[in-house]
Amino acid sequence: MKTLRIVSVLAFAALAGTTACDNSKLTDLNVNPNGPVDAPAPFILPAVINVAVTTDLWTVWTNFKLGGVTVQQLSEVQYRDEEKYIYRSDAASQVWNMYTGPIEDAQVMINKGIASKTPNWEATGRILKAWMFGIMTDYFGNIPYSEALTPTNLTPKYDTQQSIYAANFAELAKAGALIDPSGISFSSGDLIYGGDMTKWKKLAYSLMLRDAIHLSNADPTTGAAMAQKAIAGGVFQSNDDNAQLVYLSGAPNQNPVYSDRYVSNRDDFGMGKAFVDSLTTLGDPRLPIYAQPNADGNYQGLAPGLNDGEGVAIKYISRAGAMWREDPTGPMPIMTYAEVLLLEAEAAQRGWISGSPAALYTAAITASMQQYGIPQAEIDTYLAQPRVQFSSATAYQQIGLQKWFALFMNGIEAYTEVRRTDIPHIVPGLHATLPKIPTRVAYISTEGVLNKAMLDAAVAAQHFSDAADIQTPLWFAKK
Repeated sequence: MKTLRIVSVLAFAALAGTTACDNSKLTDLNVNPNGPVDAPAPFILPAVINVAVTTDLWTVWTNFKLGGVTVQQLSEVQYRDEEKYIYRSDAASQVWNMYTGPIEDAQVMINKGIASKTPNWEATGRILKAWMFGIMTDYFGNIPYSEALTPTNLTPKYDTQQSIYAANFAELAKAGALIDPSGISFSSGDLIYGGDMTKWKKLAYSLMLRDAIHLSNADPTTGAAMAQKAIAGGVFQSNDDNAQLVYLSGAPNQNPVYSDRYVSNRDDFGMGKAFVDSLTTLGDPRLPIYAQPNADGNYQGLAPGLNDGEGVAIKYISRAGAMWREDPTGPMPIMTYAEVLLLEAEAAQRGWISGSPAALYTAAITASMQQYGIPQAEIDTYLAQPRVQFSSATAYQQIGLQKWFALFMNGIEAYTEVRRTDIPHIVPGLHATLPKIPTRVAYISTEGVLNKAMLDAAVAAQHFSDAADIQTPLWFAKK
């Protein structure tokens, strides 16, 4: 337990009288001897990963309400405002909080890696920084970037999405080039890969491929070039490369779905009707993994956008799968081999990279199902269906649908992909307040107070009606 030296006013006065000749020692009284003010990169890494994933991103708000619910993988069984696109003030504050938490710490890792001439520490910091900034710009649009981590600048300018994507590509390329699998790594604290720098390098190039595909509408020339660079650098090759945070059985290190149910004693989320119906129609063997049976032993999702009390009774709505809701150790995915294969399939279909789109698509479905231990016989039966078999005529629709399936529990990326592709086409619910799903997340209100001039400039540059505009498409998603 940390203990602080607490000195009373009288004791301090007496001490001051006897030590007037050595005032330099007085400041030592304000120093906590058990609270370090600095730490090497390996001690910073676990905080970056855990805070980013558990506290800021894979949370009830960020990953579920602003992600999975919006793309109708999930539903709100009560308190259904978000399904109707009625968001509480500062709904995305947890995402914005990454500036003063994991993003800042990732930059510290970079600086320490450079100072200590430890390239693997620097590279890991760059990968995490690019990953987090990528999520932030895909959520909000233009955001502070180039001036965001300057402590003396309290009113940083907002950089364009285009410039942030360019910076992320540079960060990931630099990280990939820096990594030395035989160099100094992380003996402990690496909650994702256990210090395996070969896998970190694959993650760098896999994230580069993800960002490249994001540019299919906005800048396909850059997208194609970066996709080729990513493949040349080396992306995921199996499910062993999956980037995910595996939790522990004891509090407070339990996965967010389990924690919401059994620690917070809440029951906010069920399965989305469109998602369950789509999986059911195709006889998808992932359904029993993704969802639990309802009170009748069936799988049923809730239609979106209903008022509280409308629709089927709560007991007839399937909840999220036992892997997450009933198991505190259930992993939360950052990026998977199945997603990478689907990205490759789309890149190949666009002619950006070599390879068979059909083969990559089939391998992606296989990898997604193998990730959950589904027997090969069931996978083969699924793949044999005419509606599942790859067709060049419907390639993008098929790839997009399978991304929607494979990205379950990664509502953040699913939301980005649906906005980019409109696959599947999401139909707002009965009482929805907007004619289509939100195109972005509103800026947090404190920016309008603390950084108003820069915020107003960003709003104008993106042709938003105001900072709360959630219907104007972002740069990356414009058709």
